[in-house]
Amino acid sequence: MMNYSTVLVQNTWGVHLNFEGHFSSPPSCPSWLTQLQQQDWQQRGIVVWDADLRIVAHLYAGYTLELLEHIRADDAWKSNGFIIGSPTFQLSANGLGTLSKEAPERILNLENQIQLAPDQAQGLLDFLITHERLLKYISIRDKEDAEDALRTVFRLIAAYGRKVRERKGDSELGDNNQPSIVSIYIPRGTYFTVYQAAQICRATSKQIRAWIRKGELEALDLPGLGIIIEARKLNQFRSQRNL
Repeated sequence: MMNYSTVLVQNTWGVHLNFEGHFSSPPSCPSWLTQLQQQDWQQRGIVVWDADLRIVAHLYAGYTLELLEHIRADDAWKSNGFIIGSPTFQLSANGLGTLSKEAPERILNLENQIQLAPDQAQGLLDFLITHERLLKYISIRDKEDAEDALRTVFRLIAAYGRKVRERKGDSELGDNNQPSIVSIYIPRGTYFTVYQAAQICRATSKQIRAWIRKGELEALDLPGLGIIIEARKLNQFRSQRNL
């Protein structure tokens, strides 16, 4: 994995860029990182950390480029600094419980927030400008990986649908031979299977399924394909339970 770090005192705060590999060794890993923070430390993209607050914020390349444009357009940070954090999205309440061809509205939230002073903000800006070209390349890679993952899921759904239709026969599809299929909206992101989640949480697959049934762990149940768990939701669950 290629890593680029600013020249900063390691016992205060810092920023580095990870290029390849989620499970590669992170650069100069502080001793205070939790297991969950170690995952963020290694994620592809930008990592900003504060040793006094013991916070690690991971930013995907695409969001980082948007942030860079915002910093360039508004120089209020030169006096006040700004807050940085890990971007997460939640679905708008208006889009829940309804069937629509359009994806539900997403609301941006920032987790693992760090207040950067003006001099720290300037250091971050200089770092992002230096590596802007690489960030654009990583952003393209992230989008390609996300699209590949979605295509795989959709292929599995389509394959399952064909098998169901073959078992039922054409006569059971209705008078007009039109199958009644409700589409499934899958938000972009990284997902784990139940087995993978069990390994990460050091639990059994049975325990993971129990947490899901009780509503304690959010997951997507794809008919005929199984359960997938969004990585950010799993990380939040582990953080809450200190797993």
